[in-house]
Amino acid sequence: MGAIAGVITKGPEDVESLVEAMLRALTHRGPQAKTMTVEGARRNGFTSAIGCSSHRNLEAQIAESKTTVATIDGSFFERPQNGKAQFVHDRLAKASSIPRTIRSIMEEPGAFAGLVIQKKQLYAFRDVNGLKPLYYARGRNLTAFASERKALWRIGLKDAQRVAPGFLLTVTERKLSETRLMQLPRPVEKKMTIGQASARLSRLLIKSIQRITKGVDKVAVAFSGGLDSALTAILAKNAHVKVEAVSVGLSGSPEPSTVEKFARELGLPITVETFNPDSFEEYVRRVMWLIEEPNLMKVSVAVPLHWAAMVAARRGYTVMLCGQGSDELYGGYYKYARTLDGKGRSALVAELYRSVVESSQVNYERDDQATSPFGVELRTPFADLDVIKFSLTIPSEFKVKEGNDLTRKWVLRTVAKGSGLPDDIVWRRKKAIQHGTGVENAIRKLAKGSRLTAEGYLSRQHEEVIKMKSMP
Repeated sequence: MGAIAGVITKGPEDVESLVEAMLRALTHRGPQAKTMTVEGARRNGFTSAIGCSSHRNLEAQIAESKTTVATIDGSFFERPQNGKAQFVHDRLAKASSIPRTIRSIMEEPGAFAGLVIQKKQLYAFRDVNGLKPLYYARGRNLTAFASERKALWRIGLKDAQRVAPGFLLTVTERKLSETRLMQLPRPVEKKMTIGQASARLSRLLIKSIQRITKGVDKVAVAFSGGLDSALTAILAKNAHVKVEAVSVGLSGSPEPSTVEKFARELGLPITVETFNPDSFEEYVRRVMWLIEEPNLMKVSVAVPLHWAAMVAARRGYTVMLCGQGSDELYGGYYKYARTLDGKGRSALVAELYRSVVESSQVNYERDDQATSPFGVELRTPFADLDVIKFSLTIPSEFKVKEGNDLTRKWVLRTVAKGSGLPDDIVWRRKKAIQHGTGVENAIRKLAKGSRLTAEGYLSRQHEEVIKMKSMP
């Protein structure tokens, strides 16, 4: 877990000072920081610099030579973590085609965003799922990049935009250009039985778990006792990784009172921590500062993930697994049943695909930012490209059935049954994290106490916290 930042300009700006200022705005993502520029890069007023910060192992995040500097936030799961920036640097230092080489880097299993300076150009890119955030903004003379928008705001750039997942942004002294290098394939359903689909999906999920836990001795799992987190936990346990379930919620909420039973059924050690409603508003304000939005759904999901990462860090974990991405692939939300019954199967397939593509800005950016202060990297087996590609070929009737389907995710439940999960978990109905932990209801109570709607309450709080220069 860390942050990256970069600036390129043809003006008189001190680029290293600008990068350092952005990294100071991101110290919650890691207190160690380093900034570099290519030797002799300033020509005709043109110069650039990039830097990074980290909770640990800062040197692994940045690599340099006389011609190239590269920095990475995130991980390549099948590469040594102590050489991830060096891997990118070495590939690009020898590249005859930068776009082709960065595409090959994007094909590596992982969750990452990167910045590279080479000659008179700065390159920025993200993995095709958008698991790691990266934003940019332009001023009169400069273009800047950072892991969070607040770093761009710190140096006076207000109009921040996302670097789109799977895209390469190339900035020269004159222009910025965008090139799509990768995209998630369109859904093309193939003929198969549910048994064939679940068998193949099971193998791919096992492989995905092996990838995201490679080189990791122990992992925490954000655990609700639901299908996604339980399947993630049992697959990690079967991969011979030390697994500990972590469950959080407000005192009196339903989730913490039920998860211990499910953990015992799976043979998992579990840590359950409840939070006092009296301090709840402080966490709401902190999370809004982190995710930079007052959206009710996003805040309601981000708060329990923030808590879970906090508990996992206290327990000595640097990697936490979660089930994020499953509902979009297999139709977990009730809205998909409504779409099917109201508009038909083609509309359902289109909505599922749109949800998968939009997961970066709806889910993954928020989750990364909410967990960033604790040096805990969030990983999910459902964001594996092989899993996604195959899942988009599974017939939609194995995901959602006609007639007000309250169960949904049939193919994944078949995988779970075959993996040894007990029936009370396999057939447990979806309960959103914001409801099971009591968070959304608590936000609505705070809003009612202020005589505001939940949205109005969050907007008012957001206006205050977003002005703060450090995490509240």
